[in-house]
Amino acid sequence: MPTDPRQFALSRLPWSRWKHEILINYLQVMAAVLRSYGLIYYVDGFAGPGRYVEDGIEGSPLLAAKHAKDLSYSHRDYDLRCINVEFNQRVFDDLESATKPYADFVDNLHGSFSSFVPEVLQRIGDQPTLFFLDPIGIADLSWTSLEPVFQRSSITELLVRFDAQTALRLTGEGKNLHETFNSVLGEADSAFWQSYLADCGDNSQAKRECLTKAYEDKLSNSFDFVGRIPIMSADDSLKYYILFATRSLKGMQVMNDVVYGVQDLRDRTLDEQRRIENIPQQMDMFEPREEDKALHELETLKMEILEVMAGGERFKRDELRGRVASQDDNFGRFSGPQFTAVLGGRSRGLSVPKDFDNLKARIQIHNDLTLGNDKVEISLKS
Repeated sequence: MPTDPRQFALSRLPWSRWKHEILINYLQVMAAVLRSYGLIYYVDGFAGPGRYVEDGIEGSPLLAAKHAKDLSYSHRDYDLRCINVEFNQRVFDDLESATKPYADFVDNLHGSFSSFVPEVLQRIGDQPTLFFLDPIGIADLSWTSLEPVFQRSSITELLVRFDAQTALRLTGEGKNLHETFNSVLGEADSAFWQSYLADCGDNSQAKRECLTKAYEDKLSNSFDFVGRIPIMSADDSLKYYILFATRSLKGMQVMNDVVYGVQDLRDRTLDEQRRIENIPQQMDMFEPREEDKALHELETLKMEILEVMAGGERFKRDELRGRVASQDDNFGRFSGPQFTAVLGGRSRGLSVPKDFDNLKARIQIHNDLTLGNDKVEISLKS
């Protein structure tokens, strides 16, 4: 949740609903997958008040705390602990009040996240941790302050809000603006991000995507996989990106499927907001059949896989899926069963259109495993 009380929404915004759904769904799976560690941490670096003021809906700190409590009460063999950091005193007081029923599972720290990074790292030790960094703007994402988090050797998963519009504004005229963005990227001068803008042309959306790619590439120095989740408003404009960073193929696959799984919720939420705001919706004269839509998704995924495999490189199946998911805007667009179907494996729970031509005949298997096995080694036949 954002932290500035002057900018914090009094009630939950439409896009926040499915952003929080992504966060909590992933946290639940992550904690279960890593249960052998016994203790998993969730760190909310810009926690906010915990609850939206007007409608009382729970924000990220409360949603995580509730899951931690549920785990404890269900007597699982692993625990979740939450650390929330909030800078504003008034907002912090509200956070303390909101999380009081979960005091056994939550620690709240008053101050800036950057100042608390050393203490947070000391508290979590070597335990697996999901960091959720959701500030307003990007000025508080100082690379120097966050680098100890990024370089942590233990299991570290990251969800960070990257406001591409603010980033674009910071590349405008003015030395102070440039210095702020350079600080976010951890660069001494502007040459790094200017190189990304050089081939973007004058289109503002293209520039936002180029600047987001610059930040993604910086994260890629510390994480093996970075996925981009666009957060859209009811008028189909980009609000910001949520970037997911992980060193784990399993983490990348799980988050990809979580994002794919909230697409219906996202669409329903935005459609409802369009009706409330009387935003015209484009109507197709002929709504495509479900089978046609399914076929289109599979054909699109097939083209993405072929593009990645075009160089003749040999891939393990899970590596290929991670590579495809981290390409451009592919993250969350395709599910695991769809990936298996395109390769020609057996997909549970997925109805494959009879007209779809999978890649099985074009794939060379280099070990004794099947196409449904994550460790099967494959390449395109020459």
